[in-house]
Amino acid sequence: MTRKPGRARTRANARDSAAPSPPDATRAGERPWLRWALPLGIAVITLAAVLAAFNPAPHTGGDNAGYVTLAYSLLKNHAYTELFDPARLPHTKYPPVFPGMLAVLMLLGVRGWVGLKSVAVASTVAVAVLAHLWARRRLGSLAASGVALAVALSSAVVYYSHWVLSDPLFLALTLLSLWALDHADEGREAGEDGPGERSGGGGGAAPASGAVGSGTAHAGWLGLGVVAAGLAYFTRSAGIPLLVALLAWLALRRRWRALAASAVGLGVPVLLWWLRSRAVGHAGYGSEFWLVDPYNPELGRVGLAGLASRFGANLVGYIGTYLPGGVTGTRGSATSVLGVALFAGALIGWVRSLRARIGPSELFLPLYAGLILLWPVVWSGDRFALPLFPLLFGYAALAILWGGRRLGRSTGTLVGAAAFLVVVLPALKSWTGAVGEASACAAAVRASGPFACYGPRVESFVDAAAWSGANLPDGSAVLTRKPRLFYVESGVPSRTFPFNDDPRALLALADSLGVRYVLVDQWDGLAGRYVAGAVRKDPGAFCALRGFQGGGGAGSLTLPMLGILPPAERTASSPSGEVRIVRCPASYVRGNGAAPYSTTLSGGAIPLLRGLDP
Repeated sequence: MTRKPGRARTRANARDSAAPSPPDATRAGERPWLRWALPLGIAVITLAAVLAAFNPAPHTGGDNAGYVTLAYSLLKNHAYTELFDPARLPHTKYPPVFPGMLAVLMLLGVRGWVGLKSVAVASTVAVAVLAHLWARRRLGSLAASGVALAVALSSAVVYYSHWVLSDPLFLALTLLSLWALDHADEGREAGEDGPGERSGGGGGAAPASGAVGSGTAHAGWLGLGVVAAGLAYFTRSAGIPLLVALLAWLALRRRWRALAASAVGLGVPVLLWWLRSRAVGHAGYGSEFWLVDPYNPELGRVGLAGLASRFGANLVGYIGTYLPGGVTGTRGSATSVLGVALFAGALIGWVRSLRARIGPSELFLPLYAGLILLWPVVWSGDRFALPLFPLLFGYAALAILWGGRRLGRSTGTLVGAAAFLVVVLPALKSWTGAVGEASACAAAVRASGPFACYGPRVESFVDAAAWSGANLPDGSAVLTRKPRLFYVESGVPSRTFPFNDDPRALLALADSLGVRYVLVDQWDGLAGRYVAGAVRKDPGAFCALRGFQGGGGAGSLTLPMLGILPPAERTASSPSGEVRIVRCPASYVRGNGAAPYSTTLSGGAIPLLRGLDP
């Protein structure tokens, strides 16, 4: 069925009047060599910026060690299992794409933190290039380069480029999908419809002789977009808005065959992943979303009023703090003003883009923003705002171009340049600070080991983990503050001690898991509250094993490793309330407990990964 000429002209006129600028492929005055030279230059600038600010130390957060553990499990046990936990449960929280990439590096011989960080570095460079390619189809090469550089130099983007986290990879895959789907969308509007997929419905005349090649290219872009969207979801569960945007876009375009194929191709693995989680019965992000506070499940589940409260709190937080702070690396009233301006400009550009065409990007932006505005406030931060950075910069630039046309070309150029400098100059200042910190940390790592940047509290913890790996009997398990980090540094399973003021909770957990050790660390004071409280209440249930000195010098700390005695061997508390702890039996250590160990392995190797060597 052919379209009515009048209707086609009306749509074309509406599109031309609404769109601030045509795609760069039709932009007058753009030289062909810019199409490859600018992305290459952006890649080089981004790589230089990332490497200059590269921090070789491991991140002290549990996610980094968790990803390493999952990758190790894939290679060592050929299973996706929480090896760090004494229960060895199947893992259901983090999708497997990022751990799978780490496993490939390990299979190639990578054993250290720095080598594993190469995934984040490469992904960040890809993010900058893909931001340029995505924006170029809307803005032209010059403005798109400004968007890409603003993304690449943003404080949060640089920060997350040197940790073992999935965020840079997730952002790269998201942009790859949106860029490819834009190609498929514009190709279709240009007449690149495959047989039986014309926008007017099924049937119609056979395609012209050149349409087969065009239809093949269109199908290729669509296939790339669908695959990238699926990989993004299986990198971070927060990719669900991208899948919804993809399917909604296909429905709006009345691409029924492509919609059915995409729904099956993406829906089957998503369903299998969900069924695996349900079968295990282990909590994931879906169940945690509905909790008032995922870190305090006893507070219960959230209702409609709670969701509204979340939305308001997150809206203020993201616009006033997380988004602008993630760009500039600063906080304050000026940063909040920048956040409001960026949000307002992006909103104007997004609305005008909607008037031109409802594409996958136009659908993804509100869906993803809605997700992070509705989830628990304790999860909020610049890390989860990263996927919004390229889109907000791109749509804000679109608004500036539209306003520039009304002000005149010269004035519009000045406004655009000023906006770019307002964003980039604070980001550059933050970057120079990151470069200085990375340089100082690198020197400390070379001199004293991977965790030397973090001070005696962390060093003592790592020292205790290394000693445990060398001296605790096989089959041991320990209650600690950071179980995943403890495991990658020791190979000894661990679980977090209960954050419960009832001292009986700690002993109940230890007995249920067969755990006979607990580390009273000084990581953040929680062990002093919960573990020390249990010891004061029932000292006869514990025995003294060893202390660990961290860092050396006046600032050193001594952290005790305590044994947990079996119930039959526990003694009653002293009537006087005196806390007396006996020495642990010899069976609590292997040999005499003096096996040599080191927290500084050659090349910054991760102790756990030595298990992959022959």
